[in-house]
Amino acid sequence: MVQSPVLTRWARVTTAAANPLYFTAFLAFAALAVTVLKTGIGIHPEWHRLLDGAIHWQDISQSPLLAEGDASLRSNVVESWLSGALGFQSPKRYLTFAMVLAAIAIVLPIALAYRKDNTQRVKLAFIFVAGGSLAPIALSWIGGYDAVSIITLITAVMVRKQWISLIAWFVLAMNHAPVALLAFLAWVPIPLVIWKRDATARIVTSALATIAGAGAMHVITNAWGGSTDRFALFTAIPFDALWHAYITMLPITVFSILGIGWIVLADRSLRRSTIGKVLIIESLAISLLIPLIAIDATRIAGMIALAPIFTWIAHAQLNTPATERIWRRTWLIAAIVPIFMVWQGAILHPGWGNIDLVQRAFDGQVIR
Repeated sequence: MVQSPVLTRWARVTTAAANPLYFTAFLAFAALAVTVLKTGIGIHPEWHRLLDGAIHWQDISQSPLLAEGDASLRSNVVESWLSGALGFQSPKRYLTFAMVLAAIAIVLPIALAYRKDNTQRVKLAFIFVAGGSLAPIALSWIGGYDAVSIITLITAVMVRKQWISLIAWFVLAMNHAPVALLAFLAWVPIPLVIWKRDATARIVTSALATIAGAGAMHVITNAWGGSTDRFALFTAIPFDALWHAYITMLPITVFSILGIGWIVLADRSLRRSTIGKVLIIESLAISLLIPLIAIDATRIAGMIALAPIFTWIAHAQLNTPATERIWRRTWLIAAIVPIFMVWQGAILHPGWGNIDLVQRAFDGQVIR
């Protein structure tokens, strides 16, 4: 059988004998490249309000745009703080910084999966990043706050040093408390399976860090004049509308949350293991239940699902033959299949057809 030169070169790159560090760097770059090409770039519809927070970062209570309407964005201003403190306070600088954060969110899981002695973890990380919802979430709402949520969540569950993990849980909860609390609950069963009783201390301290972060942000937003609770926003939507959107889009929603990652979970060796069964149950529960309470179904459920999946990738004992089998079967599919998201009962995919909207945002125009 004659192979094309491209496939031959790729086979050489992906050989197990490849230097793990170089291979990790290659996969991180490849994941960023293919996800940008597949997804395109979208701008958060309220980016200008969060930019106003960056302009008033020293006292966000003075931000007139963040006080508009329900003021819910006051509880999602970690990126505004960071951007303002670094001096990125013009539309171009703010959005460029937001793009850098989105790129970091995409490559970070692969970088943290690096191990000196093998490439098994980075291969799994590539499949879930390139073929899952992480990258579309980060790229579809540039200028929002999801990149910070992804970066802190991935750091919290993948790093080995517990003090770094605790800081990440704290910052995640300050940036998006509902996602932090739900992601924490989804995360808990995995360390219990991996470390058993040894996981107790880490779980307790992580819970305290998450609660502290959410509590701190609640106190701060109250001092700024208050921020509308996400649950209050959710209950304002008629149930019939929520149920219709849920039922109509359910198959697409479920697929979009893990994308090609569902093929990984379906591998026979993983299905038979205890941690595999827990991952499957959790992923199905997240995919079926979270869209009932979140109109931005893929976005919220996708971020929550990162917690158990990437804890497993970073810390569990992997079956090398099974991982290699999964890699051979899914890397190309993960690289080329686009992942569409479900948002308010509709399919969302920014693509490249509306790139002029991105340019207009960089010029300071409000995008609706």
